[in-house]
Amino acid sequence: MDESPQDRMPRPASPRLLAVMGAVVLLQALAWGSGVRGRGLAEAVERGAARVEARSVGEVAEADTRRAIDDQRATLRFWAVLSAVGDFVVEPIAPALRAVLAASGFAAVAALRGRPVRFEEVLGAAASAQWLWVVGLGARVGLMAATGRAEVETSAALLLPPGAYPAAAWVALRQVDPFVILGWIAVGRAGWRLGLVGWGAAASICLVLWAAESSIRIGVASAFGAAMRATLLPG
Repeated sequence: MDESPQDRMPRPASPRLLAVMGAVVLLQALAWGSGVRGRGLAEAVERGAARVEARSVGEVAEADTRRAIDDQRATLRFWAVLSAVGDFVVEPIAPALRAVLAASGFAAVAALRGRPVRFEEVLGAAASAQWLWVVGLGARVGLMAATGRAEVETSAALLLPPGAYPAAAWVALRQVDPFVILGWIAVGRAGWRLGLVGWGAAASICLVLWAAESSIRIGVASAFGAAMRATLLPG
């Protein structure tokens, strides 16, 4: 039996992207609801309050010291809101941007080479590949709940021995994650399998997008960490 034109039409990508985004929001809600996600922020604030108290002993009136400590603790809400914006707004949008940019890159190369663009199909396949990022997030959230630790890694950061490291280097290693690698392989395979690009072009586009996303994450995380240290750990 011949298929109708409607049967041959690719399934829209938007439901898959919405499902991925919803799963990210749900996992982030579980991390915050368990109390583990905000524990690291609370501990940082308390370390800052202890630093203020230690520096003020014998130098500042007790009332001024208590006021400074209260000011330190009052910043917890600000940092919690800022972190929540990242977790519940930026992170859910990331899969959609990742899929749209990859599909656009594949479609552009296909158009330049005179091949069928098939944008909706490759966008749907790239959207499905985003579940690998969701699985990675789920693994981290599960480990956070099991260990009670606010920071749990599945990336190359695990290879670092105990000690202090530059924030940029640590965040960069976090981008080398097996779930991220498998995700980008799946995205590249989608463009190649549908005939839009060859393996070389698929790999190049995915590497450029991976590097761009990693650079943004490194820059934002470094700035966020520096601001927290300056505010919560003065001096």
